[in-house]
Amino acid sequence: MIWWLVTAIVASLILYPVYYYKIEYPFYVQNLIFIFGFFIFFRWVILWHLTPYARWQWLKLVIIFTLIPMLYFLSYEFTDFKNYIDDVGLQELVTNLNEVDQTSMASYIRTEMVFFSSCALICGFLVPFKLIWNIWKQHNLNQV
Repeated sequence: MIWWLVTAIVASLILYPVYYYKIEYPFYVQNLIFIFGFFIFFRWVILWHLTPYARWQWLKLVIIFTLIPMLYFLSYEFTDFKNYIDDVGLQELVTNLNEVDQTSMASYIRTEMVFFSSCALICGFLVPFKLIWNIWKQHNLNQV
């Protein structure tokens, strides 16, 4: 529960500038999914052996097979964001701000979305390999 709370606080802090400037940002939900996905996947890659469910073989298999459509969904949403940038542009979202704030907020939105989406995709891609390695260790070496 602490990890979920910390992740929610960090996600709120990251998206606060977008909310503060009252930007009509159509990617709030996707951005939250990327932030939560990054922190969850990163935690699983680094700290899986410390989780209370680390010895549950069936859960590892379920996670491995549910990550396939999840990664497809994440890549689709990232592509949707990139297409929005190419077709419409982020300047359209920040037209209500002054010129200096427009530039900085457009850069901030693009940078944090690209960072968290690419990190979530990379860590999500690594999780199945970590879990397969963990299954092998548990089966052959009797350790997590």
